Amino acid sequence: MKKSTKWVLWILGFILATIFIHFFMNLFSFAYALITVLLLAFMGWGFLAKLKNDVRQHEDHYRRESQSSLDDIERYTR
Repeated sequence: MKKSTKWVLWILGFILATIFIHFFMNLFSFAYALITVLLLAFMGWGFLAKLKNDVRQHEDHYRRESQSSLDDIERYTR
């Protein structure tokens, strides 16, 4: 397992534990604030994954288009 994944899992576990502790101690506002932070983190992570996927898709499309135009030029100039 990568080091970064291990750290993310530790932080996630710590945040979940603190959420349960705050609910147990009847500190609902802190628990809901931590849930909001957790949701925002997951939404940001999803946004970055989608952005990375869109960039790769655009690069693949550009590479495919440029490769096909080079093949056409090679085929017709022989």
